[in-house]
Amino acid sequence: MKRPIWSSLILLAGLSVLTASKATAADTIYQYDSNSPLLGDVSGYTKTELTLKRGATNVKIPANEIERVRWDGEPPQLNIARNQEQNGNFAAALEEYKKAEGSASPNLKKSLQYMIARATASSAKANPAQLDNGIKMLDDFVKANADHFSYYPAMKLLGESYLAKKDYAAANSAFGTVERSPWKDYQMYAKNMKARVLLAQGNTKGALAAFETVAKMDGKTPGELASKHAAQLGSAICLEKEGKPQDAIKVLDEIIKNVSSTQSSLLAEVYLKKGDCYQALGESKEALIAYLHVDVLFPSDPAVHAEALYHLSTLWGKVQNKERGAEARAVLQQQYPDSEWAQKAAKG
Repeated sequence: MKRPIWSSLILLAGLSVLTASKATAADTIYQYDSNSPLLGDVSGYTKTELTLKRGATNVKIPANEIERVRWDGEPPQLNIARNQEQNGNFAAALEEYKKAEGSASPNLKKSLQYMIARATASSAKANPAQLDNGIKMLDDFVKANADHFSYYPAMKLLGESYLAKKDYAAANSAFGTVERSPWKDYQMYAKNMKARVLLAQGNTKGALAAFETVAKMDGKTPGELASKHAAQLGSAICLEKEGKPQDAIKVLDEIIKNVSSTQSSLLAEVYLKKGDCYQALGESKEALIAYLHVDVLFPSDPAVHAEALYHLSTLWGKVQNKERGAEARAVLQQQYPDSEWAQKAAKG
């Protein structure tokens, strides 16, 4: 039987779409400092760079410049899951990541292993019971993928997780590995985190000296400048601990003035510490406003958000608004029931 001409045209159009789709299918590399993703075929990678084949050209992309990779053929819901993770909704992100593992390509599967470990470890910042699980996943990933472009980002998060667990020797070891990376921004980051270890151990003077060293280093790239600002934040924390909250506030205000609003994790902690400083000065209203910045503008960092909510739950009562304090306590208990701050609020 002769096929109607319109039916043949529809079939041809469908085949054309499929062919075009197949021809344009590619891996997509998103970089921190670029609004234009790079499309091509990933032909290889090491822990320090990724090679992207674009036509007849091979482009080498340093691993510290890679924000994320969208692999050819990955399910579209992974983009939503990445956004969920970025917004602090780790449970929803993990559900999608684990769902995608079964049918993932080898490259995507390795990336998913890292993403699952990253989301688990990030979630553990407000749920200490998950720390060991997150550490194991990250440790398994770096041991099995020593040449993966996510190796150093995984080591950074592994060090932070050990620091949260108060395993200072293991934290310093992980940060030492990051410090031996070939990039200045990662080296500056590692020096900052080693200073954080000193701070956690009670060596405030040693930590302050280490932070000030990083703050004085030249910084040109966004990553290097971010590390300089993080060092300034560390210095402010040390000043507050040394009983100089007013000096600390000056440093924190300078950071707020110079930092982009996109650096949400840094700014969240800046406002948290500003609240601490105002509390130390007995200025409840100013402290309340600082903690509110975290709750309203930067709630995606679970550990910082949980701490800010705890302080809000107590400070609202001091400014004659106990209902708002009860609301903050309820959000704390609902979103971060296993955090130290929820437990502290329950006792108070």
